[in-house]
Amino acid sequence: MPNGSSGRVIVEHGSNAVNTPADTVTAPQRLVLRNTLFIVAAQMVVTPLSVLVNAVVARKLGAVNFGQLYLATSFASLVLMFIEWGHSAALSGYVARDRSRAGLLLGSSLVWRAAAALLATTLVLVGCALLGYERNFLTVLLLALLVSLLGTVSFACNDVFRGYERTDIGAATYVAWQLFTSISVITVMWLGGGLYALLSTQAACTAIGALVMWYLLKPLGVPRLSAALSTIKELFIAGTPFLIFGVVSALQTNIDAVLLSKLGSAEAVGWHAAARKLIGLLAYPANALIAALYPTLCRLHVEDRIAFRHTTASALQLTALAVMPIALGCAFFPDIGVRIFSMEEYGAATGNLRILAMYLALAYFSMPLSSALNAAGKQRPWAVAQLGCLVVASTLDLLLIPWFQTHYGNGGLGICVATLSGEVVMISAGLWLLPKGILDKALLRKLFAGFVGAICMSLVAWLLSAYDSFIAAPFAVIAYVVGVWLAGGIDANWLGKSRALMLGQVM
Repeated sequence: MPNGSSGRVIVEHGSNAVNTPADTVTAPQRLVLRNTLFIVAAQMVVTPLSVLVNAVVARKLGAVNFGQLYLATSFASLVLMFIEWGHSAALSGYVARDRSRAGLLLGSSLVWRAAAALLATTLVLVGCALLGYERNFLTVLLLALLVSLLGTVSFACNDVFRGYERTDIGAATYVAWQLFTSISVITVMWLGGGLYALLSTQAACTAIGALVMWYLLKPLGVPRLSAALSTIKELFIAGTPFLIFGVVSALQTNIDAVLLSKLGSAEAVGWHAAARKLIGLLAYPANALIAALYPTLCRLHVEDRIAFRHTTASALQLTALAVMPIALGCAFFPDIGVRIFSMEEYGAATGNLRILAMYLALAYFSMPLSSALNAAGKQRPWAVAQLGCLVVASTLDLLLIPWFQTHYGNGGLGICVATLSGEVVMISAGLWLLPKGILDKALLRKLFAGFVGAICMSLVAWLLSAYDSFIAAPFAVIAYVVGVWLAGGIDANWLGKSRALMLGQVM
């Protein structure tokens, strides 16, 4: 039921009237912002619930069992990639271009997923058994796989919603599903439930969510579902580059988890799991942005290349300014997040977060790059770049996990350094592949403004380092905003356009 991902952002484009800031905003930009606002609004409601659930689960299970949960869900995510075979981006893109095929595309995708599920699930269970994982973990993994398999129906329906550029439906159902699941999971955990009870509850909630999503297809106007071998082949071919891209991301997480479980300690797995959960929360604004933008950019790349370039450039500008305070906050005040899980049990995760803060800054930039390259038809070279990132990070894992485990008692720090190194490779490749006309002086001005704001925020964070993070952090963020404003990153024209965009879409 969670929202899907892949897309891009907003910016000025067009040559029409210029009387007010609102007049400079084009229809594609308004649509993108509207869809992004729906997703962000949904997350503003859901994030506190997600934080609460993770806190309750982490505290009740402890670092070792929480690490097991992280390992099982990582494996399940990888299996899900093969089951979906890159259909998420391909499906929403095809539907955005031709809605009359929505029923055929969705039906064919679901037939493929059902057939792939049995094979993929069997292989991963056998593989884990051969790797020496105990029966208890295999049971946890089976339940995690069940949650993923039920969830793929919701994901497929949401891909169609995104293809219709109706993220309001996905956002509303996402909030309702998260609320229902959160209440159910917290209740079960407070009643003394363990890993099995937790995953069983999630499976039941996911099944109910899938039924709701299925029911909403008809009111949206999706044609009757059907399937055809030719369409399955079409989705297979179109989805393969996206599969490679997705699998590389998921495979990296799985390789990290496996190597850490074998070369590190059980506690280190739990600490790393907590850090990754927090990074996932911090990355959500960028994920929401690309989820809303991808279908629109697919259409713009066919209909209006100028709008495509301007929209992508705007996305990069937005993420450049947005990520700085998030990443610096993660680096200077990691204890704010870790306290949610418990400093006593997960205190070592602050080290992971400080390193991952640098990765987060790069990841925010690579997400719109990824969306632009996929929409522009450069999936294959981008997938190759992803594979290069995987090779670099995995090789460093083998060297760094044992070293950090020996010297610092936390092998997860090695994974963080390796992940950061791999992201540097990704950014370099993405910039090289990016179509011309997107990187411009406006982006450089935003980057400079963000850099000035970062210096101001860092200075305030250092001056207030003796105070509690909850006191120092707000002042540091204010310093960032002031620095960006002084450097010209935020001006009256930019604010006017943002206000006009929001009013134009919400009202």
